[in-house]
Formats: sequence, C-alpha cells, structure tokens
Amino acid sequence: MGGPDTLHLVSDDLEVVLLPNNGADIYGFTDRRSGIDVLFKSPWDGAVPRGEYDGSSSMERWIARYWGGWQVLLPNGGDECVENGVTWGYHGEAATRQWDVIDADEGSASLAVRLFTVPLIVRRTISLTGPVVRITETVINDSDVPLEVMWSHHPAFGAPFLDASCVIDIGCRTVITDDDAPGTFLNPGARFTWPLATDARGEQVDLSVVPGPDERRSLLAYLGDFTEGFYAITNRNLGLGFGLRWPQEIFSHAWLWQEVHSTQAWPWFRRAYAMAIEPASTIPGHGMATARSKGYAGLVLAPRASRTVDIDAVIFRGAGRVAGIDEGGTVRFGETA
Repeated sequence: MGGPDTLHLVSDDLEVVLLPNNGADIYGFTDRRSGIDVLFKSPWDGAVPRGEYDGSSSMERWIARYWGGWQVLLPNGGDECVENGVTWGYHGEAATRQWDVIDADEGSASLAVRLFTVPLIVRRTISLTGPVVRITETVINDSDVPLEVMWSHHPAFGAPFLDASCVIDIGCRTVITDDDAPGTFLNPGARFTWPLATDARGEQVDLSVVPGPDERRSLLAYLGDFTEGFYAITNRNLGLGFGLRWPQEIFSHAWLWQEVHSTQAWPWFRRAYAMAIEPASTIPGHGMATARSKGYAGLVLAPRASRTVDIDAVIFRGAGRVAGIDEGGTVRFGETA
C-alpha cells in the first residue's frame, strides 16, 4: 500500500499534481504558459499531516485532509449516514484513503483503491494531452449484493484564477437552492431558471457572474436539466479559462458551492475564496440517506457490475463565451444555449 506523496504529470501546456496518499486528489492544475494554478488551496494547505488529527466527527477528519484541489467522492457526499450497518463518512471514504499507484510516467498515471465501508474497487487513469486532462474512472461492485451510492467530483477553484471578472457557462437549465443550508443570500429550496435567481431581498442575481473576493457570501445549490454535461469558467481579465465535460448518464446534476470570505466559524474563519461546480450522481449534498428520504436516487451498481466514465478537463484561452465542450476537450465558443 501507499507510494509516492506526489506525482507530477506534464505536457507542453499543463502541469498536474496528484496526491496518491491523500485520496488520489488532483492537487494542482497549472497552466504552464501563465504559471497559474486554477485550483483552490485551503488555508491550512497540508499543515495537518496524514493521521495526526482524529477529530470528533468524520467531517472534521475529512476537512483536516482537505488541502484544496479536486477530489472524487465515494460512496457518499455530504453528511455522514449509516448504510448497510456501517457509517459512511462525510464526503465518503475514497478521498481519505491511500491509493496504489499501478503505473505512472511523465504524462499519465493509473491508480486504484479498494474501499472498506462498501465493497467497491475504484480505478482511475489520469492522462495529459496538450491542454487536456482525461480522467477515466471505473467503479466496480466487488460483491453479490446490489449497491446504491453517491458518486461525485469535487473540483474547487480559487485565486489568482478566480476573481470578479470570471463568468460561468454551463449546460444546465435549472438551479435549486439547498433546502437546509442555501448560504447567505438566496432562500432555501427555491427553484430558478439558470442563470437568473431572485435573492432574499427580491433583487435579481445573475449566478453566471462569479462574485469578487470582497462580496462576503456563500451558496449551496444544485444545477439540473442539463442539455450537455459541461461547464466553463472564464477569467476575462486573464483571457484564461477552465472547462469540464462529463457523461450525463452518470452525473445528471452538479452541485454549486461558493465560499466568499463569509463563514466566520470553523473551518473558514473568513479565510476562503472558493467556488466549486461538482458533477454528481445525486442531490442534495447531505448524504445518501437524506437524498433517498427526499426522493433522489443514488447510482445503483448491480452485483459484480462496473461503471466507467471519461471526464475531460481543459485549459483554454480567450475571453468569449463558451457554448459547449466536445469529447476530447475541444471548446466550442459562442453564446450558450
């Protein structure tokens, strides 16, 4: 078990840093021409070495290991819950485990992990081609029992890439705010047509415009009714963007999370300027048991079955709007639908 603390993958356009011993996280995603890493880094950023903080809850333990970047969440997302007689921790087990490095070279790496709280084997290959990263991820039910799980990807973005000039283009048509913790400016359980929402004061808000670091707000909402599984975040000041494409048949929703120097208590203490758009099999982000109780199904894996996804992430240049992202990471510019 275990392996190197970091893996560095490079192409002419990108440098990607992986953490095999910390959930196989994608910790860095750097545009080599500008030197800008688009991913958020937590304020403690690796200050809690693995295993040194036990915490009183799975949420505390997960956040102690959250150094920023991009995680895969399995078999749970959000609050811990009890499934099949065992606790599925906050944001699941996969992001807290050591992964085995199966193979690695300059431009690609293959990793795998066998989970304990659920009989899943997870395999992922991350490969770079020019400005595109492809993640091929397979989840295998290693049992004779059908399993219902939450499967999500949790890429979070931060400064210097994230600023008030950033805009979001995305293939969704609706947005629903979380009915328990919607954040600071939208009412709980409200439904809108993307990108326009009405805030708690009755004023219109364009959610496709990223708030600047001085706005002090937070948000948790769910994006749905996708015509195409993609989004792009474009920094118009830098002329630099990040795009993501995923299969809708697995990830039918996306969670939208923003933390803009808002939360005064732990863990942020107003130290975080971050945004995540997270392709997800299931909503809301409060654990599998809560999702099921609210009528939302997880991903069901039949006995001995597996599901494989290809996810393409791309760095692109330009300040125009993005209409979509083709398989392979090709960005289509133009007005969004």
